[in-house]
Amino acid sequence: MVTAQDVAELAGVSRATVSYVMNGSDLISDATKRHVMRAVEKLGYHPNGPARALAGGRTGFIGVAVRIDANTSSVELSPHLTTIISETERRGNNVLLIPGQEGLPGIRRIEKQSMVDGLLVYDIELHEDRLAGLAKLNLPCVLVGTTQDATALPSVDVDYARIGELQVDELLRVGCEEILFLDSKAEDADHFNFSRAFTIEGPAYARSKGVKASARFLEGRHWKGIAEVAQDIDTWHGRKVGIAVRTPAILDLLVATVRAHGLVPGRDLPIVAVCPNAFAQQHPVSITNIDPLAEQCSTVAVNKLYALLDGKASGPVRDVIEPELQRRESTAHPYTATLRA
Repeated sequence: MVTAQDVAELAGVSRATVSYVMNGSDLISDATKRHVMRAVEKLGYHPNGPARALAGGRTGFIGVAVRIDANTSSVELSPHLTTIISETERRGNNVLLIPGQEGLPGIRRIEKQSMVDGLLVYDIELHEDRLAGLAKLNLPCVLVGTTQDATALPSVDVDYARIGELQVDELLRVGCEEILFLDSKAEDADHFNFSRAFTIEGPAYARSKGVKASARFLEGRHWKGIAEVAQDIDTWHGRKVGIAVRTPAILDLLVATVRAHGLVPGRDLPIVAVCPNAFAQQHPVSITNIDPLAEQCSTVAVNKLYALLDGKASGPVRDVIEPELQRRESTAHPYTATLRA
């Protein structure tokens, strides 16, 4: 079994230096860190996390509590996880996934076993029942999401209210006089900031601009859910309807439905979708989108957590990341001429 001493001897440094490097300490120069990590890779050294924790050091693992089930969208979750893994690996650490559906008991179990150095907690609800328990943990913790309840725990999230405003402003720019907001679950608006901002605050903002607005929910994100939209499309001729979409899955359903009616999405029917830029760029139809900035959000969260681990200031207690609209349609919207007239 390869030990830290073996790494130290190969790298020509002390065992303490190896420990510092594996713990992500800023006391070691970048050149020495690279030298030690080359020895680590050559020997295939894997730190014993629990043993290091018992010795008062770090385990080298960051816990990520996130719900993953049959309804989880890989397009939406993958950018978060790949970013977290990349950021922790850059520090010589690893990631331990904690099923979010286990709730606080699952997190406490991980803490009791000294398996992680800190936590990133996703799926934060507007009224989050885990806050008191998370605040009592002997682990630094960063929330990824928005809660309306008072908490001193640091957090980071995207400005979803601004996302809704950008969607409305863009649809107004091209002359829409009616806006339909498409989301997946009606009950999500009672629990999550991203859904409330989209299906409640978004339509309210549109109406404040003098535009008719409503929300519709595609339960299950399947063809049955979009059937009503498909029926309505035929009644929209002569009306200036635009659609705001919240997820990549719904965007795919909508695009297929619009094309089945012989229309060109984006040209014959204005659409602004919330989806990663990479998804929009690879989509067969050119759709204007707003990236939910998963990579940036998770990078900020990881940096805040490591700042806490290192005893440094982690910036604002709450970080809010501003989104930007990416106009992608290859042809002009059909309502532009009317708008200019």
